[in-house]
Amino acid sequence: MHSYHLDLFDLKVSFRTEAGSERVERARAYVEKLYGQMKAQGGPLGKECLLAICLIGIADDFLQLKEQTGQTEHTIDKLLRSLKDLEQAPAGSAPRD
Repeated sequence: MHSYHLDLFDLKVSFRTEAGSERVERARAYVEKLYGQMKAQGGPLGKECLLAICLIGIADDFLQLKEQTGQTEHTIDKLLRSLKDLEQAPAGSAPRD
């Protein structure tokens, strides 16, 4: 596990993660870019507002990934059932849908 010490928006942040330094740096740059865009559109943002916006974004990403995972699992289950049906079908018979 790697330890990181970052300076984000005048906040000193320390954390440990399995992510490599390249991923952490990409994430830091992305957050700073987003913050810059939001600041340009609506003026100064407080740290609490920034935290709330980040949490909403993270929650949205998590829910999308969870939904995609569920769809992928459903597709895999369907394919496995089709394979089992093919294995159980007598030789020369037509596969079922």
